[in-house]
Amino acid sequence: MDVLGQRRKPWCCCLVAAFFFSAADATGAAEVGAQETGVPGTEARRIDEPVFGGQMVVYEAGRGNAREIMLVHGIGPEAARDFRDHIAWLKRSFHVVAVDLPGFGQSDKANVLYSPANYARVLKHVAGRFLHGPFVLLGHSMGAVVCLRYAATYPDDVLKLVVVDAPGVLHSSSTTNQFLAHFGMEFVPPAADPAEWLISLARKLLAPLQQLHLDPQIILSSAQLRQRLLGGDPTKIAGLAVASEDLRRDLPKIRAETLIVWGAQDTLAPLRTGKVLALKLPRARLAVIERAGHELMLEAPERFRAVLEPFLERGLPPAQAVVAAPLTKRGEGTCRNERNRVFEGEYDRLILDGCRNAQIRNARVRELHILDSTVTLDDSDIVGDETGLSAYDSTIVMTGGRIQGKVAIAASASRLDLAAVEVVGREAAVTASEKSYVVFSLSRVRSPITQGELHDFYTVTEKNPM
Repeated sequence: MDVLGQRRKPWCCCLVAAFFFSAADATGAAEVGAQETGVPGTEARRIDEPVFGGQMVVYEAGRGNAREIMLVHGIGPEAARDFRDHIAWLKRSFHVVAVDLPGFGQSDKANVLYSPANYARVLKHVAGRFLHGPFVLLGHSMGAVVCLRYAATYPDDVLKLVVVDAPGVLHSSSTTNQFLAHFGMEFVPPAADPAEWLISLARKLLAPLQQLHLDPQIILSSAQLRQRLLGGDPTKIAGLAVASEDLRRDLPKIRAETLIVWGAQDTLAPLRTGKVLALKLPRARLAVIERAGHELMLEAPERFRAVLEPFLERGLPPAQAVVAAPLTKRGEGTCRNERNRVFEGEYDRLILDGCRNAQIRNARVRELHILDSTVTLDDSDIVGDETGLSAYDSTIVMTGGRIQGKVAIAASASRLDLAAVEVVGREAAVTASEKSYVVFSLSRVRSPITQGELHDFYTVTEKNPM
């Protein structure tokens, strides 16, 4: 079972006893008895892998089937055994290859850089030895990020891609990224009621990160720092690496049809991340499984299969032209000292003052003024002539959509978390009369000052606009 679905446990619990082997095949791979693999119906082999210089275990089932699929697990001691229930039905029509990634399960463990890029190189080696052509690639949790990296690096190898509850993807400073906190690494705040902590986000998270100049890549690139700060623990190393993986330039390279599967109650890799992937990948569809969390393969195996099997057989359904229903015209809207208000439709002006947990969704707003409030925006466009969004002492989390104006965002003492958002300012994208903080995740910014796809943390001041 993926560690992410459990309460914290001592890290030594993630280590598995040494593996014993009964025979070696003609290629030099050692064969493992089925009773020791914990994956019924598979053959297991220990092979040398050239990336980390150790050995890893590869499982096979359904050998001889023309169609092929590779399964890549998330963080946790069970490793490939997370797929045991699904291998049982997949092997009827697929040649199934599953792995214990180095650092997990029965494979060797060391203080080395267990990054998605290095894991993709490991999978390339496995594919070259065990598979015979383009294949389906399926990854869960950390394994999903590894599969995204693989599909971008080796696009000709991947026939179809399945991404299940991928952590990270958003910038590690994103307010909804709980992944690292689970491992005791306070790069992000612990899971909590957003209404209670978003207001002080700058003090608790964004400002300290900026002041410390904390760069996970420095830790990851040094064996000494990995040992000193992460205890040389493969779980922590891989967790930090996957949470800090920057995919902004790589997602557009993925050509394979992609099924994104998410548990609606996943708090470690929130559904927001799945929505962002669906927006950013060229050929993708998001399927949400209700009443399931991060380990939906184990929590809801029948519903997971019901979503996965049609995609494996037929791919994505043909894209259909969707005619958007006209938005209801609302004129001017206000929210004053209220909680949990929801706004939809078309507004000439929308003013939120002292509101908590307000939601703006499927909306188009000409002028949006947010004062002393916490607000989420989803799939909405803020299109102003002068200023699109004005934010004063507020925290705003926006996913998808667009903000534009002469000045797209005018902030003052505010915190903004923007994912897959397009920000267009004819004079400036973001200005701030008092210091404000902006986290961009896979967002596009266009202004005379700043151009490009941004995936970073910014401090904006009166003298430092964007």
